[in-house]
Amino acid sequence: MLIMMGWTMISKERVRHMTKLAAFEEREGKEYRKMTQYFRRDYVGLELLKSFLSGTISFAIVIGIWAVCEMDFLMDNINEIDLISFGTEILIKYLIFMAVYLLITYIVYNMRYTRGRKKIRLFYNRLRKVSRLYESEGRQNGLED
Repeated sequence: MLIMMGWTMISKERVRHMTKLAAFEEREGKEYRKMTQYFRRDYVGLELLKSFLSGTISFAIVIGIWAVCEMDFLMDNINEIDLISFGTEILIKYLIFMAVYLLITYIVYNMRYTRGRKKIRLFYNRLRKVSRLYESEGRQNGLED
């Protein structure tokens, strides 16, 4: 349905699509823009790298807090503690923590990438539809002149 306003015609359908496009860009577009810039492997790999760094820092902070809380015990028993087995135990806990954390990161960002690519595809389909509406309206206006 076209409405005559002065010299131009406004299509309600085109306006509706353009409003949805603008709303998507405003709300979700910034978040999903990264997904158009990277392949899945690169996007997930970058997020895994960030998670590795943040996970390592988090684990170090937790170990530091634990050491401060247990400082009395550690100072009293420093000579009796087998430092190699103690270090090995901490290393094993770190590796288990990081394996679980990175697995969760992989799953989450893989799903986000898939969902984001679908939404971006819908965005571009809607953009093509608006473009086709412009073209068809231009042809109709050209025929009427």
